[in-house]
Amino acid sequence: MKTIAFLLPEHFFTSSVTGVIDLLHVANGCAGRESPPLFGWRLFSERGTAVESSAGLRFDVSGDYADAADCDAIYLPGTGYADLPDFERRLAAGLRLAALLDGWHGRGRLLAGNCTGVAWLAESGVLDGAEATISWWLTDWLRHRYPQIRLQPHAILAESGNRITSGAATSHYNLGLRLIERFAGADLSLECARYTLIDTKRRSQAPYASFLQFTGHGDELVARGQAWLQEQLVQPFSLDSMARALHTSERTLMRRFRAALGDTPLHTLQRLRLHAARRLLETSSLGLEAIVEQVGYADLSAFRRLFKREFACSPGEYRRASQGEGEGICAWEVRRLNSALLSARATYS
Repeated sequence: MKTIAFLLPEHFFTSSVTGVIDLLHVANGCAGRESPPLFGWRLFSERGTAVESSAGLRFDVSGDYADAADCDAIYLPGTGYADLPDFERRLAAGLRLAALLDGWHGRGRLLAGNCTGVAWLAESGVLDGAEATISWWLTDWLRHRYPQIRLQPHAILAESGNRITSGAATSHYNLGLRLIERFAGADLSLECARYTLIDTKRRSQAPYASFLQFTGHGDELVARGQAWLQEQLVQPFSLDSMARALHTSERTLMRRFRAALGDTPLHTLQRLRLHAARRLLETSSLGLEAIVEQVGYADLSAFRRLFKREFACSPGEYRRASQGEGEGICAWEVRRLNSALLSARATYS
């Protein structure tokens, strides 16, 4: 039996834990391994006492974090926080957990993090040099705080050796399926996905993301530059004009943007425009040409190319999916997975 340890901080997201446990339970049933089961699970908290989830549900535990040492995999769920300073204070206070994660990593233990839970892996240093993802709204923060990590900002899942990370919220289902695949094979993982109607083809967080400009970098010049770009959204971009407006040089502006955001002023403006266009696709009946003009683009083909790179689908596909019409991505995937589930029921009933 493979045992998964769930490390539960205060205010963890309930479904980030229970959703994965449900998948493990389904895997046991699909494998016909109820006694002994294929998978087991144990819950642990920082102090070894009962802990409440973000929804106020109370969970009893088997012990404190250190007692998870004999489990086959360590899972860190997503957790809520008041603001970034509050979150960073909690991370900095987790020295004991960081040491445990580092030790388990050194012994080859499988480590998995979902949503904001990825940050504890990052803080421990076990993700240095590894590919990793995190909730889409924390990608700029992660890039700035942990530059050694090879961030995959749009990925639902990222895997490097014995480290698996997943993106926002419900990507815990994709992570749970990957744990099942690692320990029991792809066939069982796919069977579980069919029974539970999980989209295994989903690869990117990009279509779900909003562009929240990262302001936690502490660079006053960059902050003023971000505000200037927002104000100049539909105007032709000129690095020289931007530098003069901010009373600095082009070279300094480029250097400071790269240091604070890992990006250039032009690419930051492009992302602002693309997300403005996305909102218009969701909320208006404007044609694509009108939307492109409203957000400051003149070249429709260039816009289509940039949109697909940012959101992993075309503008037309995105509009249909967001409005639940026609052959949009979401509608097509739901029909495909419904068909797969019916097929699985016929096979295993």
